Amino acid sequence: MMHQLAPITAVALTTFVALILIRSVWHKSQAFLETVGFAQGYGLVPDGWTPAIVRTLTVTEAAIVLALLVPPLHAAAGLMAAGLFAGYGLLMAVALSRGQTEIDCGCGGAPQRISGVTLARNAVLTALALGIATMPSGGLGPVAVLTGIAAGLTFAGLQSVAEKLASHLPNIRRAS
Repeated sequence: MMHQLAPITAVALTTFVALILIRSVWHKSQAFLETVGFAQGYGLVPDGWTPAIVRTLTVTEAAIVLALLVPPLHAAAGLMAAGLFAGYGLLMAVALSRGQTEIDCGCGGAPQRISGVTLARNAVLTALALGIATMPSGGLGPVAVLTGIAAGLTFAGLQSVAEKLASHLPNIRRAS
Protein backbone atom coordinates (compact mmCIF):
# COMPACT_ATOMS: atom_id res chain seq x y z
CA MET A 1 0.00 0.00 0.00
CA MET A 2 2.81 2.45 0.83
CA HIS A 3 4.24 2.11 -2.68
CA GLN A 4 0.96 3.53 -4.01
CA LEU A 5 0.98 6.61 -1.77
CA ALA A 6 3.07 8.81 -4.10
CA PRO A 7 0.97 8.06 -7.23
CA ILE A 8 -2.27 8.58 -5.25
CA THR A 9 -0.87 11.87 -3.94
CA ALA A 10 0.02 12.83 -7.53
CA VAL A 11 -3.58 12.15 -8.58
CA ALA A 12 -4.86 14.24 -5.65
CA LEU A 13 -2.54 17.15 -6.46
CA THR A 14 -3.33 16.93 -10.16
CA THR A 15 -7.06 16.99 -9.44
CA PHE A 16 -6.68 19.95 -7.10
CA VAL A 17 -4.46 22.00 -9.41
CA ALA A 18 -6.63 21.18 -12.43
CA LEU A 19 -9.72 22.40 -10.54
CA ILE A 20 -7.96 25.63 -9.56
CA LEU A 21 -7.02 26.23 -13.19
CA ILE A 22 -10.47 25.25 -14.50
CA ARG A 23 -12.06 27.76 -12.14
CA SER A 24 -9.61 30.40 -13.34
CA VAL A 25 -10.34 29.63 -17.00
CA TRP A 26 -14.07 29.71 -16.29
CA HIS A 27 -13.78 33.06 -14.50
CA LYS A 28 -11.69 34.63 -17.24
CA SER A 29 -14.11 33.33 -19.89
CA GLN A 30 -17.35 34.25 -18.13
CA ALA A 31 -16.22 37.56 -16.63
CA PHE A 32 -13.70 38.62 -19.25
CA LEU A 33 -14.12 42.39 -18.87
CA GLU A 34 -14.02 42.13 -15.09
CA THR A 35 -10.81 40.09 -15.32
CA VAL A 36 -9.32 42.64 -17.71
CA GLY A 37 -10.20 45.35 -15.19
CA PHE A 38 -8.50 43.41 -12.37
CA ALA A 39 -5.41 42.92 -14.54
CA GLN A 40 -5.34 46.61 -15.47
CA GLY A 41 -5.43 47.42 -11.74
CA TYR A 42 -1.90 46.03 -11.46
CA GLY A 43 -0.71 48.80 -13.80
CA LEU A 44 2.17 46.69 -15.12
CA VAL A 45 1.43 46.85 -18.86
CA PRO A 46 -0.37 49.37 -21.07
CA ASP A 47 -4.15 49.00 -20.74
CA GLY A 48 -4.51 48.25 -24.45
CA TRP A 49 -2.39 45.10 -24.09
CA THR A 50 -4.37 43.67 -21.21
CA PRO A 51 -7.24 42.00 -23.12
CA ALA A 52 -4.79 40.05 -25.30
CA ILE A 53 -2.74 39.06 -22.26
CA VAL A 54 -5.85 37.84 -20.41
CA ARG A 55 -6.91 35.81 -23.49
CA THR A 56 -3.42 34.31 -23.74
CA LEU A 57 -3.42 33.39 -20.04
CA THR A 58 -6.87 31.80 -20.43
CA VAL A 59 -5.67 29.63 -23.32
CA THR A 60 -2.45 28.79 -21.44
CA GLU A 61 -4.35 27.72 -18.32
CA ALA A 62 -6.73 25.57 -20.41
CA ALA A 63 -3.77 23.96 -22.19
CA ILE A 64 -2.14 23.15 -18.85
CA VAL A 65 -5.35 21.48 -17.65
CA LEU A 66 -5.45 19.34 -20.79
CA ALA A 67 -1.75 18.50 -20.44
CA LEU A 68 -2.32 17.43 -16.83
CA LEU A 69 -4.70 14.77 -18.16
CA VAL A 70 -2.18 13.29 -20.63
CA PRO A 71 0.22 10.95 -18.80
CA PRO A 72 3.31 11.67 -20.97
CA LEU A 73 2.77 15.43 -20.44
CA HIS A 74 2.02 15.19 -16.73
CA ALA A 75 5.42 16.30 -15.43
CA ALA A 76 5.75 19.12 -17.97
CA ALA A 77 2.23 20.30 -17.12
CA GLY A 78 3.18 20.40 -13.44
CA LEU A 79 6.18 22.57 -14.28
CA MET A 80 4.05 24.87 -16.45
CA ALA A 81 1.46 25.22 -13.68
CA ALA A 82 4.22 25.97 -11.17
CA GLY A 83 5.61 28.65 -13.48
CA LEU A 84 2.16 30.16 -13.91
CA PHE A 85 1.44 30.27 -10.17
CA ALA A 86 4.90 31.65 -9.43
CA GLY A 87 4.47 34.28 -12.15
CA TYR A 88 1.11 35.37 -10.75
CA GLY A 89 2.69 35.54 -7.29
CA LEU A 90 5.53 37.66 -8.64
CA LEU A 91 3.04 40.09 -10.21
CA MET A 92 1.22 40.36 -6.89
CA ALA A 93 4.51 40.92 -5.04
CA VAL A 94 5.50 43.69 -7.47
CA ALA A 95 2.12 45.39 -7.02
CA LEU A 96 2.33 45.10 -3.24
CA SER A 97 5.87 46.50 -3.24
CA ARG A 98 4.48 49.53 -5.08
CA GLY A 99 1.87 50.01 -2.34
CA GLN A 100 -1.06 48.68 -4.38
CA THR A 101 -3.12 46.93 -1.73
CA GLU A 102 -6.61 47.65 -3.02
CA ILE A 103 -6.51 45.46 -6.16
CA ASP A 104 -8.44 42.23 -6.46
CA CYS A 105 -6.17 39.31 -7.30
CA GLY A 106 -8.40 38.38 -10.26
CA CYS A 107 -8.01 34.68 -9.50
CA GLY A 108 -11.67 33.72 -9.75
CA GLY A 109 -13.70 32.58 -6.79
CA ALA A 110 -14.39 34.89 -3.89
CA PRO A 111 -13.02 38.41 -4.46
CA GLN A 112 -9.73 38.90 -2.61
CA ARG A 113 -7.42 41.86 -2.41
CA ILE A 114 -3.79 40.99 -3.00
CA SER A 115 -1.95 40.54 0.27
CA GLY A 116 0.46 38.31 2.07
CA VAL A 117 -2.33 35.72 2.14
CA THR A 118 -2.62 35.63 -1.66
CA LEU A 119 1.18 35.52 -1.98
CA ALA A 120 1.31 32.56 0.43
CA ARG A 121 -1.49 30.83 -1.45
CA ASN A 122 0.43 31.17 -4.71
CA ALA A 123 3.61 29.89 -3.07
CA VAL A 124 1.72 26.80 -1.88
CA LEU A 125 0.14 26.29 -5.32
CA THR A 126 3.60 26.60 -6.89
CA ALA A 127 4.98 23.96 -4.51
CA LEU A 128 2.05 21.63 -5.16
CA ALA A 129 2.46 21.98 -8.92
CA LEU A 130 6.17 21.19 -8.54
CA GLY A 131 5.07 18.10 -6.62
CA ILE A 132 3.02 17.05 -9.62
CA ALA A 133 6.10 17.42 -11.79
CA THR A 134 8.29 15.30 -9.54
CA MET A 135 6.00 12.56 -8.20
CA PRO A 136 5.61 9.26 -9.99
CA SER A 137 2.21 8.75 -11.51
CA GLY A 138 0.40 5.91 -13.19
CA GLY A 139 0.05 2.23 -12.46
CA LEU A 140 -2.92 2.70 -10.16
CA GLY A 141 -6.11 0.70 -10.06
CA PRO A 142 -9.54 2.34 -10.25
CA VAL A 143 -10.02 2.46 -6.46
CA ALA A 144 -6.67 4.20 -5.94
CA VAL A 145 -7.44 6.69 -8.73
CA LEU A 146 -10.85 7.43 -7.23
CA THR A 147 -9.23 7.87 -3.82
CA GLY A 148 -6.80 10.42 -5.28
CA ILE A 149 -9.60 12.26 -7.07
CA ALA A 150 -11.68 12.34 -3.86
CA ALA A 151 -8.71 13.77 -1.97
CA GLY A 152 -8.19 16.41 -4.68
CA LEU A 153 -11.86 17.38 -4.52
CA THR A 154 -11.60 17.63 -0.73
CA PHE A 155 -8.56 19.91 -1.03
CA ALA A 156 -10.47 22.07 -3.52
CA GLY A 157 -13.42 22.34 -1.14
CA LEU A 158 -11.16 23.30 1.76
CA GLN A 159 -9.34 25.83 -0.39
CA SER A 160 -12.64 27.37 -1.48
CA VAL A 161 -13.70 27.80 2.15
CA ALA A 162 -10.31 29.28 3.06
CA GLU A 163 -10.54 31.74 0.16
CA LYS A 164 -14.03 32.79 1.20
CA LEU A 165 -12.79 33.42 4.74
CA ALA A 166 -9.75 35.31 3.42
CA SER A 167 -12.01 37.50 1.28
CA HIS A 168 -13.53 38.81 4.53
CA LEU A 169 -10.19 39.72 6.15
CA PRO A 170 -10.25 43.39 5.06
CA ASN A 171 -13.68 43.83 6.64
CA ILE A 172 -12.62 42.06 9.82
CA ARG A 173 -9.57 44.30 10.13
CA ARG A 174 -11.72 47.43 9.76
CA ALA A 175 -14.25 46.26 12.36
CA SER A 176 -11.67 45.66 15.07
